[in-house]
Amino acid sequence: MNAHHPPREADVVVVGSGHNGLVAAAYLAKAGLDVVVVEASATAGGMTATNSMAPEAPEYTINEASIQASLFRTTSINADLELATKHGLRQTVIDPAHFQLAADGSSLGLWRDPRKTAAELAHFSKKDARALLELYDVIDAAVDIGLPMMQTNVTRPELMKVYQTLKGVAKNRKQLSNIGRWMTSSQAEAIEESFEHDMIRAPLLTSLPFMPFDADMSGWSLIYLGVLSKYGVAMFHGGTGSLPKALIASITSNGGRVYTSSPVEQLVMTGERCTGVRLAGGQEIVAKRGVLTAMSPRTTLSRLLPKGVLTHKQQNAADHIPTKKRGISDLKVNVALSGRIDMSKHEKWRGDGIDLRVACNCYHTYEQALAAARSCVRGEVPDAIPGLAQVTNAFDPSMSPEGKDLWWFWSGLAPSIPADGWDVARKQITDSVIRDADEFYKGVDELQVAVRPLVLPDIEERFWAIDGSVYHVDPTLSRFGPNKPVMGFAGYKTPVPGLFLTGSGTHPVAGISGMPGQNAARTMLKEFGMVDKSGRFAESKARRARDKTLRENPWRTGQDDPWPAELHNG
Repeated sequence: MNAHHPPREADVVVVGSGHNGLVAAAYLAKAGLDVVVVEASATAGGMTATNSMAPEAPEYTINEASIQASLFRTTSINADLELATKHGLRQTVIDPAHFQLAADGSSLGLWRDPRKTAAELAHFSKKDARALLELYDVIDAAVDIGLPMMQTNVTRPELMKVYQTLKGVAKNRKQLSNIGRWMTSSQAEAIEESFEHDMIRAPLLTSLPFMPFDADMSGWSLIYLGVLSKYGVAMFHGGTGSLPKALIASITSNGGRVYTSSPVEQLVMTGERCTGVRLAGGQEIVAKRGVLTAMSPRTTLSRLLPKGVLTHKQQNAADHIPTKKRGISDLKVNVALSGRIDMSKHEKWRGDGIDLRVACNCYHTYEQALAAARSCVRGEVPDAIPGLAQVTNAFDPSMSPEGKDLWWFWSGLAPSIPADGWDVARKQITDSVIRDADEFYKGVDELQVAVRPLVLPDIEERFWAIDGSVYHVDPTLSRFGPNKPVMGFAGYKTPVPGLFLTGSGTHPVAGISGMPGQNAARTMLKEFGMVDKSGRFAESKARRARDKTLRENPWRTGQDDPWPAELHNG
């Protein structure tokens, strides 16, 4: 717990300390604003939190939700906030980032270099190997075109980002028709059009269950391959919690403050303007410039914002932001083990010395993934639950006792509304996941010390995410761009003066990217008149003013306001 109560006022109050909220807070603090972050949970970081697996196995440290970072590497956040150079953030690209494991011991590595993946794939299908490189040409072109618009405000894009997009269109004009066909097809259609062998079909379905696999325009999800090849997929040393820890160090170094165990019960309105927050217990914090919320948009607009602030039409639209209309939901399982998992069967087949425990691996078939999605829509727990598995301490041995593994599993293929209820479904899911895993991760069943499953209601309770949605808004194509999270509330600035949104439910995407936080901060600084004509932060004047304040009020440095002990985990 923080030793001090939150202050009575600040320039900006950020509600929620997920990594997007912290990214935004760090940029705002760096620009010279007095920033206070309030977090409902006892630990900062949201779905990037890394904590002890207490009380089940306190000597093990688990990534509670997220584990790999891909889109974060596409941004300038690390450099802008000096996270690596000043605040201790370390990340390493995992290559291959993924493997598809087969029951016979064979495997396919998804390398950063598509040519290496194609060379492995040729062992199973030469036709698929050629098709993979052709698909990469299309996807790489789509990344060139689309990425700049992900890194700006979707309703008021920066001219430089528009120029970069147009430049990408011109450079890749020969691929435009192919991009259009791929983007409008379903994920299953796009995969089956290009590939015939299960070793490549299966991971492209299992790893990316964002939309129903047969939904038109779900083929866009394969754009992940372009990010994988161009930027690589990384993991943070010390767990994903090292990212919020570094961001908090950046915030506090610039005079900002972070308070955990400080849930907000309502946004405070003065007239038509949002002017602060009221914490559980009654304390209010005045936000002189604005309030930025970094949680599910429906939480902000339907639970925290007082009734009557929005028009009937606006409130109705906010109340209907979709969070579990896909029929599928997410689940997590962490398993602490008393020994080391055996993957020698698959490692001997490869013979290249790669530790297969490090990457995030799939091991179900294409048909099992299709069948799982159909079962979920019917409200049934699938017979097989495809997902991604990883041995966390294989990358960072500090996260478990020596010689004892820590197994992590994620899937997006659990039912949204299980017919038999969540108490029954949770056990069925956990038993199924561990049973199937033991064929590929020998020992995950026999060596169990503790098991912690998180299904929809658990994710909702732990992370304050409506309907346990890790995306905050269902990631259907109709909910991207100017309709994310809902028309009229995109672009981070809301129709309510003084109220801004960020987080996974805002443009552009979920996952560990930080882009929603970075974009939201830039939007707020423009709104506050703290950005020059080129879009750069007018930092020097603001910094001089802040430094003067710190000299006059040394307590504002935060040196007498230590981090809660939980922030040091990971």
